Amino acid sequence: MPTQPRSPAYLRFRRRLLTGLFLAATLAVTVVITQVRTSYIEREQALQSQTDHYVKAMEAYVANSLQSVDLAMIGFANAIKVLPSTQNPSRAAISDLLSARAANFNVDYWLTFLDTRGNVVATSLDIDVTGQNYAERDYFKIHLDNANGNRPYIGAPVRGKYTGKKLFFVSRRVENAKGEFIGVLLAPLNVERYASVFDNSRFTADISITLFYRDGKIIARAPLFEQSFGRDLSNSELFRHLRNGNTGTYKAVGIIDGLHRTYSYRMFDQFPLVMLVGSSDAEAARQKNRSYLVAGAGLVCLLLLMTAGGMYSLRTYARQEERELRIRALLGESRDMEQKLRANEESMKLSALLFHNIGEAMMVTDAAGRILTVNPAFSLLSGYTEHEVIGRRSYELTAGREGVEFFARMTKTIRETGQWDGEVWHRHKDGTEYLAEIRFDTVHDDFGHPFRYVALLSDVTEKKASEERIWRQANFDGLTGLANRRMFYELLRKEMKKADRAKLPMAILFVDLDRFKEVNDTLGHDKGDLLLKQVAERLTASMRGTDLVARLGGDEFIALLGELRNPADVTRTAREILKQMSTPFDLDGDGAHIAEISSSIGIALYPQDGKDIETLMKNADQAMYGAKESGRNRFQHYASVDNVLDIHKDRCE
Repeated sequence: MPTQPRSPAYLRFRRRLLTGLFLAATLAVTVVITQVRTSYIEREQALQSQTDHYVKAMEAYVANSLQSVDLAMIGFANAIKVLPSTQNPSRAAISDLLSARAANFNVDYWLTFLDTRGNVVATSLDIDVTGQNYAERDYFKIHLDNANGNRPYIGAPVRGKYTGKKLFFVSRRVENAKGEFIGVLLAPLNVERYASVFDNSRFTADISITLFYRDGKIIARAPLFEQSFGRDLSNSELFRHLRNGNTGTYKAVGIIDGLHRTYSYRMFDQFPLVMLVGSSDAEAARQKNRSYLVAGAGLVCLLLLMTAGGMYSLRTYARQEERELRIRALLGESRDMEQKLRANEESMKLSALLFHNIGEAMMVTDAAGRILTVNPAFSLLSGYTEHEVIGRRSYELTAGREGVEFFARMTKTIRETGQWDGEVWHRHKDGTEYLAEIRFDTVHDDFGHPFRYVALLSDVTEKKASEERIWRQANFDGLTGLANRRMFYELLRKEMKKADRAKLPMAILFVDLDRFKEVNDTLGHDKGDLLLKQVAERLTASMRGTDLVARLGGDEFIALLGELRNPADVTRTAREILKQMSTPFDLDGDGAHIAEISSSIGIALYPQDGKDIETLMKNADQAMYGAKESGRNRFQHYASVDNVLDIHKDRCE
């Protein structure tokens, strides 16, 4: 049987529907890709910021320790100047001076004094190295020639000849009161001390901390200190980057352990040393792959739902068009029969046969809207028999959701155009409500006056419910029921426009859960999901009735407070959130699993802290990190650029 050709109206509807679905799918793909890429870039930037702060802290520690050693040498040099004979101080005087001050030294370094010929005069160690000559060493020659001026000299790392320890040397020229050279003060430093401090400073196993001498030799490293001490890495990626600047960040595979890391480096201002800190980006890569997987799965589901919805709409439109064609044909046939066979009994039987056997629900009213008859399909749809509805007005069978003005507009449209189609909620005889799609057509008498109204009804409740489900899945978080990122951004744009019109500020509160990962790792993801649901309930309860709470993803939530007539509402809300989040969560309701977390909140005001969505969200995120770095379980306002710098300073310290 050949396929019936489609009408131009159907083809136009299909073309518009497919165009709309394609545009929606394109938008969804673009949004997902943009969000995943933005999330990955943010993780990369956070990793770079972490290594940069880390390397600054380690540089400050090493510089302070070297300055402490240098101060001790300066004090000893000044003490030599007041000896009775500073032109050629005696071995006994120097030895006594070192012995008197030996208590001020520690096992990490000691002092040795060399005379003008490079001979060892005395040392603070309890070993006999006197008589040894170091005139050929670089740290003696540079001070003999006064090439380093009145500054300390840092030597390359070596293994001590007598102590057997891994060392590098700090030396200083010693002069008498007349400015004459009288010797060199030498401080060998035990680099195992730095390796131990570096190792204790690592809060994760994949972090590496390395101190280099300027020629590329490793002084200290954590981990793998023993394998790396003194190793020459002057041809490594680090020293190629140092040619372009004294500080920077790069990615590379570690030569020592073969791990891929993000590195930050700094050349010391006063010393010929380089500090390097690396953090593994393996977790960022895993998070990226997981984000792509989750986003891809969600996108596929959304596209499948859109495809199913489009196919359903096309089938529904085709059936509706077929019904209308049948009805028009039926009405035309009935009208012709009525004209040709008026009070003709056979014509009446035929009309009744058509009316009662058609599969669509039909209702016929007079010009005043009173029901004259209904067919069996209508009784099956509404639950009312023909006898129960005859004489009643058609609107009396509705559910009452639409007001008087709605039916007034309907009546006006029917009178002006002769037809009306739309959706109206009806109430079944058993009390349940259903959404009916209705098509009204007018039957005119011989003088062109409205004589009868014929209505065709169909139940579209399930169709509307399906459309509602698709809409909610695209705009709301499936776990918590809160608005998702897309819906939040849409509502944020509207609130910003309202704030501009009303000249009133608004605020966003970026809420990040503290120790949520511990709950997930300890109790499992199922309990983690229960915790997120309870968090959403408590956040909603903490807000005003006009405020909005959304879940951005993971354990990140955001709240929107619009039309702030009282600025204190922001602080009150933030404190209430902190209180609610720090109150233990009973995940099962029986006390079997209790989760204890807290939250860190970043607050940004519009328009003071940002006049566009990107700036406002970024500043709220920075304020949240400031709160987290300050100890968690607190909130932080983003106020100005200076405050942002303070936040970064706090993280470094």
